[in-house]
Amino acid sequence: MKGQSGSAGPLPNAWLPSVVGNLTAAGATQASAYQIPSGQDFSLFTTVSSSTGATLPANGVGISESYIVANHGVNALLVYPAVGGKIGNLSINAGYSLAAGKFAIFAFVGQLAWASCP
Repeated sequence: MKGQSGSAGPLPNAWLPSVVGNLTAAGATQASAYQIPSGQDFSLFTTVSSSTGATLPANGVGISESYIVANHGVNALLVYPAVGGKIGNLSINAGYSLAAGKFAIFAFVGQLAWASCP
């Protein structure tokens, strides 16, 4: 079946996130963790050493904008807010522990605050 553009296969869907995969978690602190850039709405981590993580963006994020973080590594991935921020009920600057083989959705709710699911 051909898409409307005449090429084989379905047309790309602007509503679907673009996956950035094969990422490596970094650092042992919020400051040295892998920095997820604004607009990288699906981050797939495949290499996660013990106590390493990623930090959600601080700038260029709109209210209710969501970021999906998937952990296909063998250790838990620490997902941090930007410096001075928080995720859900966690303390300011605390990392959210994302278990190996799981994913979470982080929605920006304003003033460096994020809601998470699960």
